[in-house]
Amino acid sequence: MILSRTPDAGIAWQLALAAVAVLGTLAIACMMPFVALAVAAALTMPRTRAAATITAIWATNQLLGFGLLGYPLTGYALSWGGALLGASLGAMLLAARLFDAPRPLSYAFPLVFLAAFAAFEIALFGFALLVGGTETFTPTIVLQLLTNDVLWFAGLLALHGVLTRAAPRVFGPGLALRAA
Repeated sequence: MILSRTPDAGIAWQLALAAVAVLGTLAIACMMPFVALAVAAALTMPRTRAAATITAIWATNQLLGFGLLGYPLTGYALSWGGALLGASLGAMLLAARLFDAPRPLSYAFPLVFLAAFAAFEIALFGFALLVGGTETFTPTIVLQLLTNDVLWFAGLLALHGVLTRAAPRVFGPGLALRAA
């Protein structure tokens, strides 16, 4: 069985992801599930649309963070924001590439998710080596972030399933397993 991607169904799912991201930013600002959002976008959208969606979600998160939640307006904080965008887009592109790969990765999305999470964290750790902040990459913190992203990813997949079943004309057909 191979996971079949959702055909492009317009912007409804993009808007739903953005709404979830806004709520997520307001609820858990510092644990935004960028990997979960990136992999969900890679799984359900063409790459260009997924990249635009991730960039818009990141920009909204940054605007809310600096404008409403009091992120410090420093070069250090702004540079970390840029690193989050780069790592998120990298995770999305890796996930999209792996979803397009021949068996087994085209249907083993938990492995794709873990690969994207690892790439995201490695990119951010590399950035931390340059600017500082490696102390936040303890096993406990990384495991908390992984757990957060896994739970969000499961929730996003469930939300996508509900929306595509409830309003297929708006959200398009859902993900499907098909014979290889």
